[in-house]
Amino acid sequence: MFSAFIALTLLFSNTVFAIDNGKVVVLDTDMTIGKYVIVHEVFKSKIANIADEIYLGSKSINKRKIKKKIRQIDPDVVYCIGSRAYQLAHDVTKNVDLVFSSAINYHRFPMRKNTYGISNELPQKMQMMMFRYFFPDIEKIGVLYSKTYNKEWLDTAIENAGEVNIEIIGTSIKKPKELSSALEALMLKVDALWLLADPVVLSNEESITKIFKKSKIEKIPVFTYNNVFAKLGATMIISADIPTIGLQAADMVLDRLANKAITQRVQPPAGSYIILNLKKVEEYGLNLNDEALDSVNEIIR
Repeated sequence: MFSAFIALTLLFSNTVFAIDNGKVVVLDTDMTIGKYVIVHEVFKSKIANIADEIYLGSKSINKRKIKKKIRQIDPDVVYCIGSRAYQLAHDVTKNVDLVFSSAINYHRFPMRKNTYGISNELPQKMQMMMFRYFFPDIEKIGVLYSKTYNKEWLDTAIENAGEVNIEIIGTSIKKPKELSSALEALMLKVDALWLLADPVVLSNEESITKIFKKSKIEKIPVFTYNNVFAKLGATMIISADIPTIGLQAADMVLDRLANKAITQRVQPPAGSYIILNLKKVEEYGLNLNDEALDSVNEIIR
């Protein structure tokens, strides 16, 4: 399933780099998750200094054993794939450079001076420009969020929105049980809903289903960040291009192995992948800019 993505990436970038006397450990949250597999394989295609690959899996983690193993290897860089991998690496290392990717809401993680990474989130302004480009009539976009996880994100989004003639209307909730009433009120004010990776809003399957059912009833399109929402009825999905993240992480690791300074310690993804659900566009009677279709990677008809 994932071999086509990996093969395509390696076709255009097949040079493996090694830095003398540098060692890298790859710490992977779960080798059964597709996007992690892609990132991991692309990363390996670029880095020859991999001393070991450690998979955490879904079982309980023996932190002491992993700490001992990393100390024995004494790596220069630990590349962490996924949130659990980063949090563990942060706990068991001190003077080792950490590079992370595929970690949701990295802002909530403890960060050191020697921590670097590729964020999971595409630049806000870029996404809002795409929303506006595809759907020129959409002016008010609603966001459900929790202040614990996404207050800073929302404040920045509100500032950026004015530059692309969009108004962001945010509604915060403290607990999952507040979702229904908040969603009901927000839907009355907006032309579209922007769904974020927020563990309070998306606390369980029931909450996610509730959002998409309400969207269908009110004919309010949902814009979101992950292709898992395609089957639920998301109108537009703008996600980070996964193979590109692996290449970016590899470049960052190579820079650290060469003792190069990295000015922007956490960088946004360099590529995007857009899915458009034309069924929902027609069902909701949305005004779609046909010229924007050239920017779409995948269309659901």
